[in-house]
Amino acid sequence: MKLRTTVQRVRVGRDEYRVVTAAPRTPGAVLYDDSWSLQMVVDRPAAAGLAAAWALAARSPRSLIHLPLRATAGPADPFAPDRLDLVLLHHSLGFPPSRWKAVRGRLRTGRPHTADIPDSDFPAEDAIDHRRRGFAGWRDELRFASAARTLFLTGSATAFRWTGAWIRSLSTEAPAALTRYPPGSHYCVTLRHESTDPYRTAKGTPGLLHIEYTSKR
Repeated sequence: MKLRTTVQRVRVGRDEYRVVTAAPRTPGAVLYDDSWSLQMVVDRPAAAGLAAAWALAARSPRSLIHLPLRATAGPADPFAPDRLDLVLLHHSLGFPPSRWKAVRGRLRTGRPHTADIPDSDFPAEDAIDHRRRGFAGWRDELRFASAARTLFLTGSATAFRWTGAWIRSLSTEAPAALTRYPPGSHYCVTLRHESTDPYRTAKGTPGLLHIEYTSKR
């Protein structure tokens, strides 16, 4: 998995943050809040980039992985919901989403870097022990938050690797699956805040993210 990025450090007050911003690959990803849930549509190149970003988040506990989707989604439909950017981050960073607007305002060109991550970073589906979710003290879940027209997904390396295995299938399995099945068939991945099914998180962010593969973008 490869992902072209820029890397820079941004200081806000006494704190410094390392921000890894994915360089635009295609206009093939759109993320928005439809008021009931979070909806994302990706084509194959965008799906591959999304999987690489998930893997990078698992490997980079001290970084904010920033996907500027609003800038790469093409002309906006004035009647469509507002589009959102995406930030992935490790929970140990303790980054408050309310600070993101200040961090984003200080982003500049950055240093170009290509992340090259082996596919083996993601486990096979049959290697994931979902029974562990029921153990006392289990913390390896994704948590949703939003601020400044940006969705934040926060979790552990395990959370990103486990859910990343599903994200990767959008580029590795979805194209063939849609070819085998009749027109109008559907391939998607659904992620939930802390693996539950809340309509909203405690702070009002939709608790469900539906990511659909499309070959038509």
